[in-house]
Amino acid sequence: MNSLIETAVIEIKQLADVEPQQASKKFELMASTMTDEVLIEVIEQMDIVTLTQINSHHDISCPSIMSELMTPEQIRDIVCQQPLYWEEKVKNNVDELIQHTFEFLTYLIRIQDSEAKQAAILECIAEDQAGLFYLSIPFIEYLLAPAVEADHHSHITDNYDDEDDGETVGFTDRSAEEEAHSLSLDDPRSLLALIRELAPDVEKSIKNLLRSENSSWVAIIDSFVNELVLQAKEKNEVNDEYAEVDDMFSFLD
Repeated sequence: MNSLIETAVIEIKQLADVEPQQASKKFELMASTMTDEVLIEVIEQMDIVTLTQINSHHDISCPSIMSELMTPEQIRDIVCQQPLYWEEKVKNNVDELIQHTFEFLTYLIRIQDSEAKQAAILECIAEDQAGLFYLSIPFIEYLLAPAVEADHHSHITDNYDDEDDGETVGFTDRSAEEEAHSLSLDDPRSLLALIRELAPDVEKSIKNLLRSENSSWVAIIDSFVNELVLQAKEKNEVNDEYAEVDDMFSFLD
């Protein structure tokens, strides 16, 4: 590792420990003077905790050069680690949790410059059990609605809202399926439509998980937390810090 990359990594990691949002801005400033190849090497030298801290505190209404340059595997690891940094209002409120996971996934996926990479990210996340739980959370309200539960063969389009309110969340690319059903980009169904178009097997995995026996909201979250903790311990070499997970998610009680 050359001195330029080493210095950049040290500066960003130190800043991420105290001011993650400033670390994100620091990386964006570095991007104006470094090539993509150098930036990718800087990212590769960062541990998953640092990457998660930075991406979790990035202003999701703005494009992120770091997110564009990360590999699907790095993005998957961030998704699986990110819940460890949820604020109390997210951890303890179902509605906040659904909205937060939807916005974070939207930010990570829609920022990519090609459908091929978007699909690769979705498939990579879904291959991880904790990642699949995370992917499923934004769609629980729609896929487990009584009308859908009554007919396991219903398609997500049964729940589409055909009224176009023109609202977005800072992104402009829309899939053909989203356009056909006039879904705004701040509607979780819009993201599910994108998943169905780019990675239909991932959509099937999400539906199978949510509709499987005993996959109630509590069961899904409980399983997700258990898997999350196992992966967090493995990646971060943590032995006891996350052993007591019940206190992290009080709405499970």
